[in-house]
Amino acid sequence: MTGALLDRVALQLYTVRDAVQGDILGVLRQVAAMGYRGVEFAGFGGLPARQVREVLDGEGLSAAACHVGAADLERDFEGTLTGVREVGADYAVCPWIDPAVAQDAGRWDEFAARLENWARGAEAQGLRFAYHNHVFEFEARHGDEYALDRLFARAPTVLMELDAAWAHAGGVDPAAYLRRYAGRVPLLHVKDVTGARETVELGQGEVDLPGLLAAAPEAGVQWLIVEQDHCQRDPVVSAAANALWLQRTLGAAAPA
Repeated sequence: MTGALLDRVALQLYTVRDAVQGDILGVLRQVAAMGYRGVEFAGFGGLPARQVREVLDGEGLSAAACHVGAADLERDFEGTLTGVREVGADYAVCPWIDPAVAQDAGRWDEFAARLENWARGAEAQGLRFAYHNHVFEFEARHGDEYALDRLFARAPTVLMELDAAWAHAGGVDPAAYLRRYAGRVPLLHVKDVTGARETVELGQGEVDLPGLLAAAPEAGVQWLIVEQDHCQRDPVVSAAANALWLQRTLGAAAPA
């Protein structure tokens, strides 16, 4: 039941990135007041992970996951994952690679091998490792398969953080894709987008969010992560509106 995920709703802090750079600790307190139960990090606002963890614990927030860049993993794999562990997250997520890599089958396979090595290294440190998609992994095809499918076939230890909006923009039904990879998608980015590829507040775009949320529990999703790449009003206001929309939608689906 979708209502079972009410306590597993997190905010990707990239949504409020400008505020995070000014005062990440204050932002965390705001996020908790909005009703989110967790956050996904994209950096720690210049502070030590341990200091950030103290505020998380004080506000009753969990670290759902941390986005960690490929360059950081290449430069200092151990140190990068140390921050993930210290903030209390179970998942490290590679969020981006140059889209040109996905167009070249050889380079893409090399990247898949790097992801697999990182995933195995993370597993050895008690962490799980995932890759987050954008639209280009669906736009690029190799033979009769999407580049994203090719990547996950060649990196069996890597989990998926499915971004529903970019899957939709790539011509894929996010709920069907989630079901296809059931058991391999612990993290789901709940995001809405228009036909012009403008990210909007939940319920204002084209994504079949109710269908997606209905598919999530059976597919084994552990965290619903709200993200809005670009907001039409103050991102903090949009983050609060998205939390309320999701709480109402999940609450309506919960058993009486």
